[in-house]
Amino acid sequence: MKWHGKKLKGVTQWEVWHPEGAEQGLFGQRYGSRREALQRAREWNKEVTGHVVRPCDPINVGKAAHIAGEHDGKGKAQRSARFDPNMTTEERDHYNNLIYLCGTCHDKIDAIPEGERDYPPDRLHAIKKEHEAKVRHAMLDAFADVGFPELQEATKWAVCISPSNQSCDYSLLKVQDKIHKNALDADHRALIAMGLGVASEVARYIETVAQDDPEFPERLKAGFLAEYWRLKNQGITGGDLFELMCQFSKQGFRRHAEQAAGLAVLIHLFEACEVFEK
Repeated sequence: MKWHGKKLKGVTQWEVWHPEGAEQGLFGQRYGSRREALQRAREWNKEVTGHVVRPCDPINVGKAAHIAGEHDGKGKAQRSARFDPNMTTEERDHYNNLIYLCGTCHDKIDAIPEGERDYPPDRLHAIKKEHEAKVRHAMLDAFADVGFPELQEATKWAVCISPSNQSCDYSLLKVQDKIHKNALDADHRALIAMGLGVASEVARYIETVAQDDPEFPERLKAGFLAEYWRLKNQGITGGDLFELMCQFSKQGFRRHAEQAAGLAVLIHLFEACEVFEK
């Protein structure tokens, strides 16, 4: 079985793309675990082909592709399709310039001259943006299904976390001020707005669990803070940091409702200024 993982600013992310991605909209999504990536690959295969993939069946999960090519052709490697000499190495390897495809589609868009001609950067960016909008809308809709069962599933990882004694300044700020200070974009603001819609449910859930487990709120906060500082110490900030914290909050869950529950917990902590500095 062939898998692909790509380190985005030090964090391994797994991606799955539809086998006919280059023709049908690059139905891809980032995942935090191989298990979740495999499960989604099987689901997509069934949706499109009607074939149910068994656990023992081989699945080509994908290859990393650069929208604007990686190599200029001056060294041993041949020139990559859509190479842009005006981009820095960091810009080429940034998530904004990455797309994940099955092997067939990867070869198709990177073929010279056909792939370079048929799949210019603008087209690949447009396809990727359209797909990400579909995923984002599906996640936003899932917030309506967030309740105690989903929150319980989304936070059970905190059982093994020890409360933290770390003292930081997370002074209470208005949400809009905190969004501005963390340089979050319109997509992140929309996600936060949806999460705030179930913030009272998250708070009620945490209070309910704390009646039997008084250390639960601190363990939950400590788990998020540990990941926050791990990323922060790698120099990750702003929207990139918020995006990776969102991935962490979803914990590799497959169901959108459970992913939304994890996001709702993160946004509750964001609003309460218990995660993310002012």
